[in-house]
Amino acid sequence: MNQLKKIEKVLESALHEDLTPYFALVKAMRKHLPLFGSTKRITAALLKECIGDISKLDIAEVASLNFTKTSDGTIIFEDIKDGKARIFINIGKNHKITPGDLIREISKRSGIDGKLVGKIDIHSTYSFIEIPEQYAELVLLSLDKARIKGVPIVVEPAKKKKKQ
Repeated sequence: MNQLKKIEKVLESALHEDLTPYFALVKAMRKHLPLFGSTKRITAALLKECIGDISKLDIAEVASLNFTKTSDGTIIFEDIKDGKARIFINIGKNHKITPGDLIREISKRSGIDGKLVGKIDIHSTYSFIEIPEQYAELVLLSLDKARIKGVPIVVEPAKKKKKQ
């Protein structure tokens, strides 16, 4: 199995399988490493064992893998509430982004009325935007490979909020 297929398999597992039994194992393994970055180091070590030398791997190709679509190409929106789908975007306060910037970009690229855009949560390095469910896929596709304030953006359906 080639490296990209192995990575796809790992990501598919991370997205769709119950990995709860493995969390205890990671926790036990972390006790043997320094406090900061131990989970990241364990993950990297496991990938090294699973995939091998990645010096010739195209990391950009891995970054472009898309698991938010079903086999028939339909985009899956996990977080839908009151008819609004939440969209994640990798730009936030650190990029001096405002709600107006996001609404303008969505309106300009997708053609939907800015008044349809719902709640916007802007955090330091990312944001969440609520879009009426019937326009969510259009907005997602229209923002693909876009730039806002010169920053290349990544947009994807938001993951469902974890219950606390």
